[in-house]
Amino acid sequence: MAIAVHYLFVRAATGRIEDRLGALILEATAALGIAGSFALGLRGERTPTTRAGVLFAGAAGLAISFSSVLLFAALRRGGPVASTGIIVLGGGVALSALFAPWIFGEAFTARRALGVVLGIAAMWVLASES
Repeated sequence: MAIAVHYLFVRAATGRIEDRLGALILEATAALGIAGSFALGLRGERTPTTRAGVLFAGAAGLAISFSSVLLFAALRRGGPVASTGIIVLGGGVALSALFAPWIFGEAFTARRALGVVLGIAAMWVLASES
């Protein structure tokens, strides 16, 4: 539900704010929300923080900020939320499902392969909508 609201609000903002500024406000607001959860004491299980964990989290943040700018640009150019959103989110899920077995040693099962194929088919169907 939160991802749906996210895409709808990003779509509403496009064309009313410069792409990079929109992405910056989006990411800064997200950071404030997460900081608020820390201030309220809403924490998950205790996990030791390592340098590698910090570096990987930072790299993930850079990747999501880049995709946020591209999302604003794609929506501003008239990309419909249904196809643009699913390509950004679904494409990331499909690619990570394909790469995770080689990077993290996860199993690449027939069920995972079917999920990737169905996800790509869904993206194609929504993206080819006229």
